[in-house]
Amino acid sequence: MGNPGAVALTASTGIAAANIGGQTIHSWVGFSEAKLGKPDVAGEVRRSAPQAVERWTSAKVLIIDESA
Repeated sequence: MGNPGAVALTASTGIAAANIGGQTIHSWVGFSEAKLGKPDVAGEVRRSAPQAVERWTSAKVLIIDESA
């Protein structure tokens, strides 16, 4: 794939993410504990995490390792 952000490597835990050279799914999505308590989580991510919005729009494939 020509776009380096086209494949997102994520995992459910930090250790698993480090092992695959990725990041946690929560981090990739742009969630934080502060945002999860808000009624409009998607709007909160859009407003405060423009990098997460860019990841969502540029990703073609999302790999989630160790999903139960």
